[in-house]
Amino acid sequence: MNLLSAASTAVDWLCNLLYFVQGFLFYQVLCSTAQKRPGKIWSLILYGSCIPLTNMIIFPNDLFNVTLELVWFLALMLAAFRGSIWQKLAAVAILYPLIISQNFLILDMLGNLWLALGKSPVVDLFCSVADSALHLAFWYMVCQLFKKRLRQMDRLFDDKSWILLDIICLASLVNITTCIYFSPQESYKMWPAALACFATNLGSLFLAEYFTASIRQNMELKNLMLQKSYYEELEQNQTQIRRFRHDMNNHLTAIRSLFQSGNQAEAERYLEEMEARMAVQNRVFCKNSVVNAVLNAKYNLALEHKIDCFFHIDLQRLIGIDAISLCSLFANTLDNAIEASLKIPDPRDRSISVKARVTENGFFTYEITNAKINDISEQKGVLQSDKKDPSSHGLGLLNVKEAVEKYNGSLDISYTKDSFTVTVLIGNV
Repeated sequence: MNLLSAASTAVDWLCNLLYFVQGFLFYQVLCSTAQKRPGKIWSLILYGSCIPLTNMIIFPNDLFNVTLELVWFLALMLAAFRGSIWQKLAAVAILYPLIISQNFLILDMLGNLWLALGKSPVVDLFCSVADSALHLAFWYMVCQLFKKRLRQMDRLFDDKSWILLDIICLASLVNITTCIYFSPQESYKMWPAALACFATNLGSLFLAEYFTASIRQNMELKNLMLQKSYYEELEQNQTQIRRFRHDMNNHLTAIRSLFQSGNQAEAERYLEEMEARMAVQNRVFCKNSVVNAVLNAKYNLALEHKIDCFFHIDLQRLIGIDAISLCSLFANTLDNAIEASLKIPDPRDRSISVKARVTENGFFTYEITNAKINDISEQKGVLQSDKKDPSSHGLGLLNVKEAVEKYNGSLDISYTKDSFTVTVLIGNV
């Protein structure tokens, strides 16, 4: 009896240890699905909830525990995480059926095994170790296979993508909860439903990875097109400069003749024309070639429309914001600024000011101000423009907002009768 008691105590300690490790793995999975709120309190609450959530005992016809698990999990996602409501609901729709299915399946299978082998202390110990080991193995597999995929989804998915994933996983959520609520007396008949739930939700994650790969490919293609445009413009300017330098002796001879003949005004006009032709259209705003291409394209477009531009870009330090987010920030705000400036009839009143820098303490700051004459209104928190297509109202700023929220930054929009300003602050870059 003493040996059996010692073995039972050792198994209890082992199972508790495995439960803590299992809770940590689930904690990592949750933190990959969405951005956790900062602070140690939230981390403790989240980790403290992960252990009982993944070990909730689920019996057939267990209305109380199944409902408690759903309410607890949903409240935890809404309170402890930041981001879109659809993203939080997607995390529940994906992971809750997996928790319920594996808890029910493992408990029911081991229960039937326990009855088949006979009710004995040795069988009890074996089933206890097997229960915790199977739970740990399952969440280790999920963590290893899907943690990276979930992080990519967090970075690239928009609300429409999350809603689509919600709808796909909602079927398995309703299926497994309904089956457990109204499970038959022969509980083994529920096993195919639990296995089908695994296949559906894990398969949806693989499908989501396909979507993220497509999104990345489209973004990379756009970046390559921007780079191609940038280098083509650079090559054209270099060719023009080489041609101009080839004729430099002739230009200098012409200018010398104008000065010698006393025609100073004509010589100055000639020099101004030379300066305009020698002006390089592609400037080096920052080290990132893709972002530099965006800035050059928008800068040149603004100059073509006689918009007075002031660009002060100080991004010499490498920052942790990905090029796609930076391009979205610069391109969308500059497009809006140029569009607003073109509505001003007198080109002398058109102006755009852009300032971007990384401070010594690692903060990225961005401010763009443009002159305007159009009226601005807000509806349900979305800025309304005077575009003919209502579906396109405020889309550029919504894209900017998503890029800023991804790095837990702040976005401030202010405007007066004749100016519009967007300010972005992102820390720890």
